[in-house]
Amino acid sequence: MNLKILDWKYINIRGVNNLYVSVEDETNSPYKINLIMMPNGYGKTTTQTLLRAIFDESAVEWTQDQVLSFKPPESKESIGEFKVTMLIDGTTYLVALKLNYLEGKAYYQTTKSGEIGGLEMGLKLPSSLKSTFTTEFVKRFIFDGELAKEIIGNQSVEAERTIRYLYQLNRITDIQNRISLIVTEKQRNVEKTGTKTISGLSRLKNEEEKINKNLMELSIYKTKLENEIVEKQARRDRISSEISEYIKSDYKLRDQFENLEKERIAIQVENNKIINEILEDIRDPFLMSKVVADKLILLSSNMQKLKLPRTMSKQFFEDLSNNQSCICGRPIGTDEKNYILSKSEDYLGDDQIGVINLIKSSINLRSYNEEVNQKIEKLNKLIIRRNDLKSELDRIQTIRSEAGDIELQKLEIEKIELEQVIDSLIEKKRILTTNDKFEKQTINETENIPLCHEKLIKIREKIAEASDTVILLRNSEKFKNILTEVEQLTIKKLKERIKNETNEKLSQIIKTERIEVEEIEGYLKLARKSGASEGQSLAIAYSFLGSMFETSAHDLPFVVDSPAGSLDLSVRREVSRIIPNLFNQLIIFITSGEREGFTDYFYALKNDVQFLTIFKGNDKTHCVSGKEKFSTFQEVTDI
Repeated sequence: MNLKILDWKYINIRGVNNLYVSVEDETNSPYKINLIMMPNGYGKTTTQTLLRAIFDESAVEWTQDQVLSFKPPESKESIGEFKVTMLIDGTTYLVALKLNYLEGKAYYQTTKSGEIGGLEMGLKLPSSLKSTFTTEFVKRFIFDGELAKEIIGNQSVEAERTIRYLYQLNRITDIQNRISLIVTEKQRNVEKTGTKTISGLSRLKNEEEKINKNLMELSIYKTKLENEIVEKQARRDRISSEISEYIKSDYKLRDQFENLEKERIAIQVENNKIINEILEDIRDPFLMSKVVADKLILLSSNMQKLKLPRTMSKQFFEDLSNNQSCICGRPIGTDEKNYILSKSEDYLGDDQIGVINLIKSSINLRSYNEEVNQKIEKLNKLIIRRNDLKSELDRIQTIRSEAGDIELQKLEIEKIELEQVIDSLIEKKRILTTNDKFEKQTINETENIPLCHEKLIKIREKIAEASDTVILLRNSEKFKNILTEVEQLTIKKLKERIKNETNEKLSQIIKTERIEVEEIEGYLKLARKSGASEGQSLAIAYSFLGSMFETSAHDLPFVVDSPAGSLDLSVRREVSRIIPNLFNQLIIFITSGEREGFTDYFYALKNDVQFLTIFKGNDKTHCVSGKEKFSTFQEVTDI
C-alpha cells in the first residue's frame, strides 16, 4: 500500500484558526521532504492529534470536552473542520473531520474525487487500510515522541508490537480466530439439526464455556503476576543501585566493593554458561554415568552376538501363511498355516526391527567421558566462590549500615522485603505455568494454565466427536499450529534483520558513544546500557522505525514534531542526514530554536525539499513557502 499526504486545511481550529497547507510539488506528487516552521502555540500538537484522527477514526469516540478543546477561544462559529487530501495507491481521497462545537461531537465525511465530488458520511477509506490503521499503528508514522521512550523501556513490549503491526503479523491471530469460528459454526449447525444428542452436546458446551472462562481468568492472573514481578524487580534493582552508590560514597570501601561486584558479575556469567552446557550434556545417557554407558555398550555387544535384529521378519511368515503353497513347493493347508503363524511370533515385526536398528546405531556412535563431571565440579566451585563474594558484599554493606546511615538501613530493609515478595510471586507464577507431570498430579486445572488447556482440548475433542467435526477440528488445530510456527519464525527473522539495520544506522548517527541494540525482546535491549538519554532515545527510535519501514509492504509518510529538540548539535546533524533516507515522504514540524545543526543539510539539497513558514499577521494565519523566510524567521538582528 502506498499512501502520500497532499495537503490539509484548518477551518475554525484553535491555534491556527483558518489555514491551508499544501505539500504538493506537482499534481498528485508531493515533495519528499517538508520542513514546516510552526512556533509553539500555533497548533503543532493539535495538527498531530487531528492527523492521527483522520487515519484511526478515533474522533467518533471523543468526549464533549475533547471536541471543544479544538475551538478557538474567541470564535463564535459552531463548526470546526480539518480536511486532509491524500493519495492511496493512485486514488485521491479527501477526508473531512467535522467538529460540532454546539453538540460536542465529531464525525467524518469522505470523497474520492476531491472538493468537487460528493461527500459521503463516515470515514470511507479502503477496508484493508482501515483494518490496519489502529490507534497504536498510526502513532508509528504520525509519530508520537513518547513511543521513543517506550521502545527502549524494559517494562514495555512496544518494539515487538510495532513490528507486528507494521508487518501485519497480527493478521495471523485474526486467521486463527476465524478458523475457530468456522469450527464453532459447524458444531452449532450439527446441534441445530439434531443429528446428535442435543442435551449431551449442550452439557459439553457449558463445560467448555466454564473451562474457557477459567483459562481466561488464569491468563489475566498470569499477566498480573508478570507485571507485578517486573515492577518489584525494577524497584529492587533501583534500591540495589542506590545501596551501591551509598557504599561507593565511602572512599574506604569503594574500591573493595567495586572489585567484589565485578568478580561477582563475571562469575554469574560463567555460571550461566556452564549450566547451559551441563543441561545440554545430560540429555545424552552416556554422559550421565559410566555405569549406564557400560550397560548400553554391553547391550549393543549382545545384540551383535545374537545378530539382532534378525533379517527375517514376522511379516514374512504372515504373508507366507496366506499362500497356496510353501516356498519349498509343499501345499499349505489349515494345519500348516496355523503352525507357520505360531512360529512367526518368534520373529520381530518390521517396526520393531527399525527401532532396534536405531538403538544399535545410537549406542555405537557414543562414548563416555568425564567432561560433565568436570563441569559440575567447576560449577560447584563457582557457586562456593559466588556465595563467598555475597558474604563479603553483605559484610561491607553491614559496615556502612552499622556506621549509623539510617537511609541505608531503610533501603536494606525494603530490599529484603521486596526479595521475599518477588520470591512469593515467582513461586505463584511457577505453580500457575508449570508443565511438570509430577507437580501437575498435586494441583488441578483451576490453578494451572497447562492443565486447564489440556482439559479444554479434551472437552473440545468430545464436542467435535459429538458434533461430527473430528476431522475438521484436528485439521484446524494443525493449521493454527502451522500459522503459529510461521509467525514465530517470521518475527524471529524480522527482529534479527531490523536489529542489524538499526545498529548500522546508529553507528552513523551517534559517533561519540557506541550504542548498539543487543536484541529485540518486547523492547529494544541495549548492549552494555540499561537506558538512554532523551536525545539518544529519539535517535534509536528513528533508526528502529526507519529500518522497519524500509522493507515493509506499506509506503507511508512520516510526520514528526520537533525531531531534533533534545538532540546535541552533532547528533542533530547526523539525524538530518539519515532521516530523509528512512522515509519516502517526510513532514517535519520545527521551531526556530531547533534549526541550528539540523536544517543545514536540508538547505544544501536542491530538489525534493519544501520550506514552509507559518506565522500570524493582520489577525490571520499565513503559510509562506521559501528557504529565506524559513531560515530567518524569529531571528534577532543587532542594529
